[in-house]
Amino acid sequence: MKYVYFSLLVIFLVICLAFATEFDDSHEDHHDESIHDTEDSGDAYYDAASNFLSSLTKDDVKNHFKDIIRGFSDKGLEDCDLNSDKYLDETEIECFITEKMGFAMLTTPVKVVEYYDTDKNGKLDSDEIWEIVENKNPTLFEILPSTIERNMELLHGIQGGAPEGPGAGIFY
Repeated sequence: MKYVYFSLLVIFLVICLAFATEFDDSHEDHHDESIHDTEDSGDAYYDAASNFLSSLTKDDVKNHFKDIIRGFSDKGLEDCDLNSDKYLDETEIECFITEKMGFAMLTTPVKVVEYYDTDKNGKLDSDEIWEIVENKNPTLFEILPSTIERNMELLHGIQGGAPEGPGAGIFY
């Protein structure tokens, strides 16, 4: 299930980057406008959507992407917070790093908490957890090869041909 969230995130990023990129206006329009034969042609909607998408900068897309990842980070904190105190301590941080991020711990959970605990209260709040996501220290943990392989499979499913069967593709 954790990979479904990541795959949706990747799809969103690809779509946003595609719309944030400048397009060559010299291409032919293959859209059949005859399907819009109503009194309200929908031009206002199309214009509003076009204006919005053309106004997006790469920084806008990056910030939207970060907001989505931050939501997943906060959800991961909630899922791994066994005692529901809205913090992750040394008994809970391994769940977040291994199950939610798909990383392997290279050190003890105590050292991870010590490294990212900016207020020195012995546990990590959502901002400190976000610091783990944004600034991964390669001496503390590393991405698992299985996570890389899974991400490549998901990316191939987005870029490649049709899924091989029911349930294949990005929604394994």
